[in-house]
Amino acid sequence: MKILDKYFAAVPGESSVFPMAMLIQGLLFLLGLWGCLAIYNATMYAVSPFYFVGRQLLWLVFGMGVMMLCARVPFSVYKDNVELLTVLFYIPLLAVLIFGVRINGMKGWFMVGNIFIQPSELAKCFFILSLCHFGAKFRPGMQRFAGMGLITLLWVLPIALQPDFGTALVYIAGFVIVYWLMNGSIWHLLLVPATLFSAAGWIINFNPYLFNRILGYLNPELDPLGFGWHIRQFQFTLARGGLWGMKWGKALWANSYLPLAHSDSVFASLAESLGFIGTFPVMVVMGILVLAVFKLSLKAETEFRKVFVLSIGLVFAVQALIHISVNVTLMPATGITLPVLSYGGSSLLSTLIAFGIMLSAAGRHETISSSKINYNQE
Repeated sequence: MKILDKYFAAVPGESSVFPMAMLIQGLLFLLGLWGCLAIYNATMYAVSPFYFVGRQLLWLVFGMGVMMLCARVPFSVYKDNVELLTVLFYIPLLAVLIFGVRINGMKGWFMVGNIFIQPSELAKCFFILSLCHFGAKFRPGMQRFAGMGLITLLWVLPIALQPDFGTALVYIAGFVIVYWLMNGSIWHLLLVPATLFSAAGWIINFNPYLFNRILGYLNPELDPLGFGWHIRQFQFTLARGGLWGMKWGKALWANSYLPLAHSDSVFASLAESLGFIGTFPVMVVMGILVLAVFKLSLKAETEFRKVFVLSIGLVFAVQALIHISVNVTLMPATGITLPVLSYGGSSLLSTLIAFGIMLSAAGRHETISSSKINYNQE
């Protein structure tokens, strides 16, 4: 028991972060249940309507337990072993390119029995942790920007080779967020969109389907049955939902035509049944969750912890924003899940692990002199 006591500690009931931590866990569980209903709504006319929602509910219960376990591990354990964790979660990104299975043109999953494991999702939190850790070792200014940019490139490259450009975009957003929170320069960050546009031109040159996808976004009528298909199905689904929705269980278009209505298109399928009025509370709850994370970050006792806590919340918000933007046709179609709500064990578990470690960073108050990092210090 003494060995376990070294690595685990009870969540402090009298801590000032305890109410906020309970609120965050409660909101995540609420969103998870909401997601189960959304998944059932998107698959209720399938041959086995309870298949996906049943699996998701099991992942939710398991993930909540894992989140609570991660929250009870002192943050010093994660910080002291960040190099090991980085290697452990980076290697699968390379291995999946060789040993992974290809689904919908993307080689991004390991198949273990009837379970699909997506390493790029599970690695997301540890990518943020590694950026916070190694970024603090660089001198402020261009050295930090270039060093963190190189680290990001090492993580993003194997993801782009799958190819999974939606997840790669979230990783890049994570780099921007962490660098900015470390008192980064806005002038350095202006290099990010310039670099992305240049890289996009090079990638499109070797992947013509991406150019067609952009054309389909700009004018889906050019090829309504081809590269304009995704955008048109989103438009039809949203049009059916309108302001008030078609009522629960009436997501006929989503069940029939919307691609991956239970995962990459779950927000649009929900909008068909509930309309704007029904989906707006989802966005409100997500906004409250991010606000709670922001307030929790203010209670973290070191700059390192503050940056990590807030980065987890903001990356969650960015991924949700990208998913919703794609589903309401504000962005070209790209495959990306809505955190906690979309079907997918790896996506759900990854988010809950990230929030568990984030709660550990905000709630544990060990005195570790090496963790007191001043990001303005030369």
